[in-house]
Amino acid sequence: MATSIHLTEIYQRKLNFLIGSGASSGLFPTLWLPLIDSDDETKNETIETLATKLDKLAEKDSLYKNHHTLLFMYYYERIIRPICQFKTSDVQAVREHQCTGKPSCEYCKKAEAKKETMLNYEAFIESIVRLLQHKRSFEKRCNLFTTNYDGCIPLVADELIKRGHLEFHINDGASGFIERTLSARNFNYYVCQTGVFGRNSSDIPQINFINLHGSGYWHKSEDTIKVDYNNLERTVVISDVGKEALKQFAEIINNKDKKTTDLTETQFELSEADRNAFWNTYNKLPIVNPTKWKFYETVFEEHYYQMLRLLSYSLEEQNSVLISFAFSFADEHIRNLVKRSLSNHALQVFVCCFNEKEHKTMQEFFGGYKNVSLIYIEDKDLDFSTFNTDVFNTEILKDVTQ
Repeated sequence: MATSIHLTEIYQRKLNFLIGSGASSGLFPTLWLPLIDSDDETKNETIETLATKLDKLAEKDSLYKNHHTLLFMYYYERIIRPICQFKTSDVQAVREHQCTGKPSCEYCKKAEAKKETMLNYEAFIESIVRLLQHKRSFEKRCNLFTTNYDGCIPLVADELIKRGHLEFHINDGASGFIERTLSARNFNYYVCQTGVFGRNSSDIPQINFINLHGSGYWHKSEDTIKVDYNNLERTVVISDVGKEALKQFAEIINNKDKKTTDLTETQFELSEADRNAFWNTYNKLPIVNPTKWKFYETVFEEHYYQMLRLLSYSLEEQNSVLISFAFSFADEHIRNLVKRSLSNHALQVFVCCFNEKEHKTMQEFFGGYKNVSLIYIEDKDLDFSTFNTDVFNTEILKDVTQ
């Protein structure tokens, strides 16, 4: 077990990062639910675990189709739609908020969490860029893989670039000007600078930003994927009857005194027409669902497998490093892909564990591999702030590389 990553030993290697939903938890809800798991009352359900159970029940008995549909309505309303509507200006408004209410003001608590999350993303991106600056010439690039649908990385990176104090390039795999089209081959591009007369050239740090599970900023256009960060309106139909049923459903899954059986034993009013209206629009979203890990549109599905191959190729390279943070490895495709890559003994993997419970889970996944280091801090949670200050702090490199 380790408590930090020795950046002086890895900064010249081929760097890859893998981040999950925990990184954005101050801005958007996670998949965790207060609902107690009836199969193991020491655990809580998550949208992933509950979706898997309801999916199986719905396949066996049509009575549970309403439960299954309502969970995905909840998933869209609570997680996907806020991500699609997010703007960095919202956080700026939060920063300028002057509270005249009580110290327990809920707006202030949420505002502080949003502000802290954005500052943590800024610190994280800046640390990556500082790390890349110390690498050898024309190797100043890395891959940042994420299963998140949100645009925190490109939006925050854009804000940092506007400030002008940090020179770097972020490559989200899209090319074009007015219309930007996503393609796997675009991740092979590398930006260089030359002098006025071309007598010298230098590279600038580059972060390849790779959405493994899709993005709230993608949309399908014929046989291509377009990328647009201008908050496209998503039309997912939830009928008035569906909204009423959803309120009842949400009350149960957000009640810490309720169990899975309380949910499955409750009947919800939802017609076949209500279900079909929802699924016909929901299935067009450019995201991987929390069960079965698949897209419903072929063009998204093809890109998904191309990105998984890119992750696999990156980890099979000599002298590769993978640093995972806020990622549960619940996606079996990614977990098994990483495990297969560990046969490359030149690969070094650092898995950051949020707490003791997650540390035990990661030991079950990776405990037998010598080239995996589990990062765990006993006396506090390894949240985003702790990751930036205690685990992935590039200040140490200054003395080594000067």
